Amino acid sequence: MLSKGIRNQYFATICANLATLIYGLSIGWLSPNLELLLSPATPLSSGTITPSEAGWIGSIGTVGCVLAVLICGWVAEIAGRKAALMLIGVTQLASWVVVIFASNLNMIYTFRILGGFAGGGTLSVIPLFVSEISEDKIRGSLGAVLSITCNIGILLGFILCYYLEYYTVSYIALACCILYSVGCMFLPESPQYLFTKEKKDRAIRSLRFYRGEADNESSKFISEVARFKEMHSNAPKDSTRKVQLHIKDLLNKPTLKGILICVIVMMFHPMSGSVTLITFTDSIFRESGSDLPPATCAMIVAAIQLVGSYVSSVTVDNAGRKVLLITSALGCAICSATMGTYTFLNVSGVDLTYFKWIPVTTLSGLVFITAIGIGIVPFIIMPEILEPRVRGFVITWCLLEFHAVAFLVVKFFPTVVEKIGLYPVMWFFSCCCVASALFVIFYVPETKGKSFEEITESLDSEKKTVPKRTSLDV
Repeated sequence: MLSKGIRNQYFATICANLATLIYGLSIGWLSPNLELLLSPATPLSSGTITPSEAGWIGSIGTVGCVLAVLICGWVAEIAGRKAALMLIGVTQLASWVVVIFASNLNMIYTFRILGGFAGGGTLSVIPLFVSEISEDKIRGSLGAVLSITCNIGILLGFILCYYLEYYTVSYIALACCILYSVGCMFLPESPQYLFTKEKKDRAIRSLRFYRGEADNESSKFISEVARFKEMHSNAPKDSTRKVQLHIKDLLNKPTLKGILICVIVMMFHPMSGSVTLITFTDSIFRESGSDLPPATCAMIVAAIQLVGSYVSSVTVDNAGRKVLLITSALGCAICSATMGTYTFLNVSGVDLTYFKWIPVTTLSGLVFITAIGIGIVPFIIMPEILEPRVRGFVITWCLLEFHAVAFLVVKFFPTVVEKIGLYPVMWFFSCCCVASALFVIFYVPETKGKSFEEITESLDSEKKTVPKRTSLDV
């Protein structure tokens, strides 16, 4: 039976990740409803949208993501992680209200920007919050809940949007937003954040909740309190934000190495091709020549991605972060290369009658393998390898990079496919995945079950087995 402390950590993690489920619902909403908005049956009184406008609907959400990374990151540092979580809930509630009253394209753009803002907030605040409340031995499993809930939301989005009326989905999402906001109201603030702000009494009360400790504190609890005090003892008495912006704190070896690792691993997911697959599921399967209906393919892909995220949650603290990243990157490379080859043979006129199963199989494999590794592990290791004083600042800028790359990939994917075809794009994604695997093999340390002090020591140590090469940089 799980201890009270672990149950409390799971409860807080699930409450916070209801926001991720709602974000996943908005992602799943996109693919089926783009087809609806492009059709004569569009619910918009302004009429049918154009393919170019559909491209903007697909990509404009990243504008909100970028704004959220800046604003939510700032709120999380100044007002606290809990305040940032509540801001996400308010934004999500507003976004689904807009959908209900949407009568023209601009209101759909507003929905996507607000939804993107909430999504960007979840990716910047929730991994930070979960990392700070969790014990070392279950930190990876709790971090992987973000991927599970997001993929549950995506699958629900596909199913609900294909089988329910347009406005019904919005009312379901509104109910989820209210449930999330109520749940977050009762969560204690992150104890690490409170220690940073020198609110010792509140920090100890918060840590007591997340460790399930009564008034009679165990030696393990006392030791953890002492470790947090020591970790934050060098923070100034004013604002930790000033420390994060101090150049000297960014240039010591373990911190600089951790930053460089974070910058690179955050490009793995958008450059794997899985982001475009989820955004343009229907059109990709149609382009590939699959015989299955696009709606069926979309739900299969979403269900397999959910299974992958569950596998990641149960293996990340056993197999380790590094193993999952390498396996995931190489698996994505194989799937993308296979899909590219199939599409190339299809447009070349080769008879593929007996191989129509390949598109749904390879693309399902792509999202499954992405979900077990490069789709979630970068968000887990970022808070693990960054020093607390620079953690919020660096995560903010890494997420800005992530959303910028995702925006460019999603925005120009339809145009590039129209110009040169799908197969060169899939081959390009495959090459990026191979480069990602090589980078992890040579430069990313294992963080499984390690304290921050142990991770810092591994970043600071010189490993003679690491070849000093620049050709592996991505």
